[in-house]
Amino acid sequence: MTPSSSSTTSRPARTSSRTAAKLASVKRVAATKSAPSTTAKRTSAAKSSKRGAVPKAGARKRMKRADSEDDQEEDEEQEEREDEGDQDDYEDKDKEEDDQDKDDSDMDDFEDTNYDKNSKGRTNTTKASSSKGRSSTVKSTNPDLLPAPSKTFLVSSLVIPRPKKPVADAIQPETLEFIRDLKLNNDREYFRLNEARWLAAKHDFLDFIRMIKEGLLEADPNIMNQEPKDSIMRIYRDVRFSNDKSPYKNQLACFFSKGGKKAIAAGYYFGVSSDGGTFAGCGVWDHSGPALHRIRQGIANHSDRFKEILETEAIKRITGGKTGLDALQPGSQLKTRPVGFDKHHPMIEYLKRKCFAIRRDFTDKEVVNEGFLEEVLQTFDAGVNLVHILNEWIG
Repeated sequence: MTPSSSSTTSRPARTSSRTAAKLASVKRVAATKSAPSTTAKRTSAAKSSKRGAVPKAGARKRMKRADSEDDQEEDEEQEEREDEGDQDDYEDKDKEEDDQDKDDSDMDDFEDTNYDKNSKGRTNTTKASSSKGRSSTVKSTNPDLLPAPSKTFLVSSLVIPRPKKPVADAIQPETLEFIRDLKLNNDREYFRLNEARWLAAKHDFLDFIRMIKEGLLEADPNIMNQEPKDSIMRIYRDVRFSNDKSPYKNQLACFFSKGGKKAIAAGYYFGVSSDGGTFAGCGVWDHSGPALHRIRQGIANHSDRFKEILETEAIKRITGGKTGLDALQPGSQLKTRPVGFDKHHPMIEYLKRKCFAIRRDFTDKEVVNEGFLEEVLQTFDAGVNLVHILNEWIG
C-alpha cells in the first residue's frame, strides 16, 4: 500500500516536470520561429524608414524651389517698382518738355501776330493746310499784291505791229507780244506771273480758230466738226526725252482733219508765233510705218495725178511760184531708195520723202492786220486736193 501510494504521489511530479520541459522546448521553438519575423520587422522598419527619408528630401527640394520662386517674384516686383518709378520720371520729363514746347509755340504765335501787324499789306499769298497735310498756295486776287519775281526776266526788243483800229478777223497784237516774251523767258515762274496774259492770248486764239473751222468746213466738209478747244494743241512741252527742258512751246497751234487732232490722217495745220513764225500748212508731216508706205505706193502708182495737184495755180500762189517737188516742205527724207521700190523709179525723189505738205508763212504785220483770216483760208483751199488724195492712200 505504501509503495503504491508513493508511486501515485510522485506521478504528478514527473508529469509536471515533463510538461515544464515540453513547454520550455515549445518556447525555444517558438522563439526560434519568431526570430525571422523579428528580422523581417526590422528590415521592414528599415525600409519604411528609408521610404520616409525620400519624401523628406523631396520636400526639402520643393521648399528650396518655392523659396527660389519667392525670391524671383520679389526681384520682379522690385524691378517693376523701379520701372514704374522710371516711367514716372519720363512722364514728368515729357510733361515738362510739352509745357516748354507749348510756351515756345505760344511765343511763336505771339511773334507771328506782331509780325503780321507790323508787315500788314506786304504778303500776297497764304499757306492753307490740305487734307493730306501738305501746304497749298492761295493766290491773291489783287494784282497789286503779286509776288516779286525771284529772278530777272529778259525784255525783247522786237516790236509787234499794231493796226490803227481793232480788227476782228486777225490775231490780236497782245497775243504775239505774249509769245514773244515767252520765247525769251521760257520759265515756269514767268508763266505763272503772266498767267492773265496767257489766258487772254489763249482766248483770242480760240476765237480765231473758230472762224477758221467755219470757213474750212465749206471747202472740206470731211474734217471733223469739233469745238476749237478740241483742236488746239497743248502749250506744254513733253521734255521727258529731250535735251531741251524748256517747259513751254514757242507757238499756239491747232490741227484739223477727218479724225481730229490726234489722227494720222492728212489735215490742216495752223500755228501762231512772233517774229514771222506764223504759218498755215496742208498735208502730212514726217509720217512713218504702214501709213508712209501706202503713201509711197500711191505716189508710185499715180505719179501723174500727184504731180498735177502740186502744179496748180493755187499751189504756186501760196508757195511763191514753186511747184512739184519744190513746193513740198523738205522735212526728213531717206538718203537711198525706200525698201520695196526701184531706185530708178521716175518719182524716186518723191519716194525718199517723209513729209508731204505745203506751207505758207506770214509776217507779224499780216497776222495782226485785217484780212488775215481770208489769207489763211485761201491757203487751206489750195491744199484741199492734196489732203484728199493723201487720205485716200492712207485709208
